Amino acid sequence: MIRPASVTASRLKTARSTKQPLRCQHVQIRILPALLLALTAVLASCSPSGKPTGVVCTTGMITDAARIIAGGHMQVTGLCGPGIDPHLYQATRADQELLLNARLVLYHGIHLEGKMGDLLGRVKKQPREGQHIAAVADVIDKEKLIRNELFGDYPDPHTWFDLQLWKTSVEEIGEALQNADPANASSYNSATKAYVAELEKTHQWALARTAQLPAGKRKIVTSHDAYNYFARAYGFEVKGLQGISTESKPGLQNIKSAVKYITDNNIPVIFAETSVPRDAIEKVAKLAGCKICERELYSDALGEPGSPAASYIGMFRYNLETTIGALGDNGESEK
Repeated sequence: MIRPASVTASRLKTARSTKQPLRCQHVQIRILPALLLALTAVLASCSPSGKPTGVVCTTGMITDAARIIAGGHMQVTGLCGPGIDPHLYQATRADQELLLNARLVLYHGIHLEGKMGDLLGRVKKQPREGQHIAAVADVIDKEKLIRNELFGDYPDPHTWFDLQLWKTSVEEIGEALQNADPANASSYNSATKAYVAELEKTHQWALARTAQLPAGKRKIVTSHDAYNYFARAYGFEVKGLQGISTESKPGLQNIKSAVKYITDNNIPVIFAETSVPRDAIEKVAKLAGCKICERELYSDALGEPGSPAASYIGMFRYNLETTIGALGDNGESEK
């Protein structure tokens, strides 16, 4: 039945006079903050221009080199700060945003960043437009990487402890900055050459300083196998309780082997590391009847700002002086 127009209009007028529009307004009021929050999150994850900006580095060693070479032309952010172990570090949501929105991502590679490996792999396979990514250890001659059946399928990643190898990675950092920011390429090129010259100077100092310690005393026992490149380059023997990654824990056999090595070689002191728990090394020292050096060595991370090991070169010199001093040489540190 067709209702009279007057009845229909009356009912429409009655409907408009109900509280239903207030319910609609209430829903809109609740939805609006949610939309604003979503929009804020999107804007926060992007640079103002929508283009990738800045440099993001995984380790302290890479961050230090990138800041020296960048010289203020680009903002450099490091993910793993002082005392943070890159083997175990898991990227936070904020870290993921930084990586996804960086103009340049610099990471070590050769499986150092174990927990971040998948994330870094995804960023490398699908970079944003204008984004550059470099694994600074991948450029090192594969024949110069240390492999051992105890290390498993991967080479030892701690290449920064051989200054000659680290120079190669620093040159890669400089080249990556030039590719990411061609407008300042000349500055990056000059800064890279200057820093590489400083690394060479430090390398020559290390050779001369090590020569002051008798070869028979150059035996180092540490918390994990981080110093194989250092040992090869500067004439030491090293034994670590853990493997090349701190993801593994030293077992009873590792501890027994270390104790035997210490007693057989009459080693007076062994070394803890700043980024590795002391439990195992303390147990070894007790069983072997030796001391633990009061000064911990730096392995996978730099020191706190203002400390002697706050920079890569500072960390390297600190480690060498600590090692030589503890193993029986009382020579003065060369300034």
